[in-house]
Amino acid sequence: MPGKNEIAAMPDTDQPSSSLAARALRDDIAALPMLPGMITSLAMLDLEDPQYFDKVLQLVRADPGFAVRLLRLANSAASGSHNSVGTVEMALIRVGARATVELMLAEKAVLIFPAHEPWQRDLWGHSLLVASYMRRLAPMLIDERLDANEAYLAGLLHDIGRFLMFARMPEAFETIEDAGWNTPSGLLDAEMAACSCTHTQLAYEAMMQWRLPPQLALAARDHHRTHSDSGHGKVDVLVALLRDVDWLAMIVAREGSAWLEQPPQACEDACDANMRLRYRGDIAHRLAILRGATLETSRLLTALGMHEALPAVASEGSGR
Repeated sequence: MPGKNEIAAMPDTDQPSSSLAARALRDDIAALPMLPGMITSLAMLDLEDPQYFDKVLQLVRADPGFAVRLLRLANSAASGSHNSVGTVEMALIRVGARATVELMLAEKAVLIFPAHEPWQRDLWGHSLLVASYMRRLAPMLIDERLDANEAYLAGLLHDIGRFLMFARMPEAFETIEDAGWNTPSGLLDAEMAACSCTHTQLAYEAMMQWRLPPQLALAARDHHRTHSDSGHGKVDVLVALLRDVDWLAMIVAREGSAWLEQPPQACEDACDANMRLRYRGDIAHRLAILRGATLETSRLLTALGMHEALPAVASEGSGR
């Protein structure tokens, strides 16, 4: 039995289909490689730790290939500087320790689901934007202060079920996208019709197989539901945050970061009532933070060779 403060892994209430397609997808989950341990280690680095910069520097120096990419990024047009740097430490100062950790996390995750096809790059663009927004909005929640690193990892991995689904059945991508859905429940219905399961089910099962914290798996499972039934308040808050951010990221990917530059009242009016009441502070301040996060994500995608994954904002972060 879990302890008082632990979250038990809950069974998925959506019953898996017995179709051949669904069984094949679950075979793919069983065959997934182990999640690189560095992903959870990186995600759990404490930003408030006085040794945070030194710990990140140590990790970068331990990965010569990544150190070279960091130097290239620091000396690229996206860095905004005309003076070149020649050491890993100076590159880390210029790019920023937090941005460097997010780049390392993205690289490790992309090793599991490589971004060869346009749909894969689009999904990574969305996932990285969600993760970036999650990290920055988590400390602003009114109901419960979530760990920003855990929120980032929840955002980064929330759509891995879609990677699994479309890798097995690439033709389903266009079928689902062309189904005319305009709500989260409509997306899940389209997935059930095309694949006999949903990406949220698949993400839940994959994350449980990886033995990630159950709250991350539950957030992936429930982020398209109107209400989470986890029975644990902190998980429900994480799900609500992920649901908000997922919507925001889709809007920004479609409309560009100009959507975040509207008068604050116009942005607030576009949000549902619960979303408006969920966060502390002034909405103008939150919008400024989201604009910065969007720009950082665009730069990150450029560094990963996926600048086209957010076409509406790519030119802002690529220095072009």
